[in-house]
Amino acid sequence: MTFSRLIPSFVLMLVCTNALAGAPTIDAPLPLLAITERGELILTDDEFSFIPWSSETGLGKVHVIQYFGANLKHKDIFKPFTDLLQTSFEPGAINVTTVLNLDAAMWGTTGFVMSELEKNKRMLPLAIMVVDDNGSGVIEWDLGKAGTGLIVLDHKGIVKYFSRQALNETEMASTVELMRANIKK
Repeated sequence: MTFSRLIPSFVLMLVCTNALAGAPTIDAPLPLLAITERGELILTDDEFSFIPWSSETGLGKVHVIQYFGANLKHKDIFKPFTDLLQTSFEPGAINVTTVLNLDAAMWGTTGFVMSELEKNKRMLPLAIMVVDDNGSGVIEWDLGKAGTGLIVLDHKGIVKYFSRQALNETEMASTVELMRANIKK
């Protein structure tokens, strides 16, 4: 193949790759986010480690993914909703994953953030907690300037709800009902 033929092929490949990324779209598959640096925090025999994580983790159940920056401004943005989930669903009925954007942490606070994350993992050992060192999710899911997102997926990984901001009471109630309607029976 000549060089002049390679250029259009390369441009087409870039366009197709970029078309796969973007803001989550209702009733479409969630664009894949794979985190290989750090990733999911695991606690085994009182020792912490990390394994690679992918947004495809958790398929088979209704799945809530909350993504936010590792800073005080965002730490409780979706807390009212996740608290509601704890009282609305039996343990194990849904998957909830927290993805923490470590790239948004203030300079010099990474140690504190990791310590808090480990403390939370000890309190909630079954919780899925993921560290995104480079803020990949902000770019892959087009989370905007705030870099926050709440995504609800059905058991097949299809986006059923997406918000970049905290939910009000009406949105929380309707999202819980949406999740109930999508639980695989």
